[in-house]
Amino acid sequence: MAVMAVRMWKGGPLRQMAATKVGAFIPFAITINGCSFAGRYVCDACQEPCGGVSLSDVGKLSGNRHFKWLCDLCIRGKQHKTRSPEQKQAAIDRLAAARRDRTAAGYSPAGKGYTNTRREEMSTSKPVPAVTAVAVDVNPAEEVYGIM
Repeated sequence: MAVMAVRMWKGGPLRQMAATKVGAFIPFAITINGCSFAGRYVCDACQEPCGGVSLSDVGKLSGNRHFKWLCDLCIRGKQHKTRSPEQKQAAIDRLAAARRDRTAAGYSPAGKGYTNTRREEMSTSKPVPAVTAVAVDVNPAEEVYGIM
């Protein structure tokens, strides 16, 4: 299961591609270099996989114009954060703890909303009385508020 960066078309962006499904890779309409599953885009400058790339006119001011597909950080000239394996594991642990907390609170992680227990709690709560504004006939400039 080799993942490689493949140029999508001449002058097009780089994209992670694989011959078989890897993680969240999606089936691609055409096979490129024997790969038919596509992953994230790859920045031309930093060669890092990213959420998306934009075609940038590099070297416009110096007169050496050429176009590159760049990630947001490279376009803004910012450095990528390199995280140690310990930092990555700490982030994974924080996400797992947050997921456990949400599940314990009655929220379904499958995106289907609240579980039956939480729905029952919500359905047994007291309704909030409606407040309506009513104009008085005698003096239209005054309003009286009442609970109905």
